[in-house]
Amino acid sequence: MTVDFALYAAEDVQTAIVAWLAPLRRTAFERTAGDPLPSCVVELVAGTESVGQSFSDPVVSVHTFCDKALGAPAARDECAKTHNRMLLLFDEHQITIGTRVVGIDYLEVTESPRWEYYSDNILRKVARYRLGLPYVPNI
Repeated sequence: MTVDFALYAAEDVQTAIVAWLAPLRRTAFERTAGDPLPSCVVELVAGTESVGQSFSDPVVSVHTFCDKALGAPAARDECAKTHNRMLLLFDEHQITIGTRVVGIDYLEVTESPRWEYYSDNILRKVARYRLGLPYVPNI
């Protein structure tokens, strides 16, 4: 039995942003107890797709986690690094994942980095970004 699929779709935005932030620090789809700090988590929050225009504009949240024992200024500085790395996409317009290149048509900051409670031992700042992703051939 065979199943047909669409020939074109947008790249998975979480995979792309995890790859983009990986040179900075450990970044994943989820955080588990004992993960080294600082670290980042990327979550898909919302977004739309226009199949007729072959375009997707997902919104992702990027969470930066830091050791509370190092203090809020250290967490602020780590989050600034994360945010500045994300802002670089405005100029770079592409992410390399292995041998694939993901094109980024635009980047918007939909929510600037802000503090969100996580735990008594870990500080977290969260920012949200909207990215424009064109459809590419499915592999």
